[in-house]
Amino acid sequence: MDRTDPLADFFVAEAAPSVDRAFRVGVMEKIARRRLRIELVLRLCAGLLLVVGLALMAPAVQGVAELLGRDLATVLPVVAIGIGIAFLGHAWLTRPIALPRLF
Repeated sequence: MDRTDPLADFFVAEAAPSVDRAFRVGVMEKIARRRLRIELVLRLCAGLLLVVGLALMAPAVQGVAELLGRDLATVLPVVAIGIGIAFLGHAWLTRPIALPRLF
């Protein structure tokens, strides 16, 4: 009777590859997705804080606008655009990817 030993068959079989590329790519993809979600939530929170700060700054900007003889509706978008440009500049300069810098 020829009885095979499953454990011996296991050790005789070809060795598994030392690096499973599909597994590594899958893990790296999951890590990248998690980092993207975290980054999006942080950017959303920062944007909301900017909107709240702008809303809290509106009375002070209204006073400056009245001193300049202009309506708040013309001054507030300029302040919002300035804050947005500052935010984008900060994001550009502190990005983790090694891309060429402007300066």
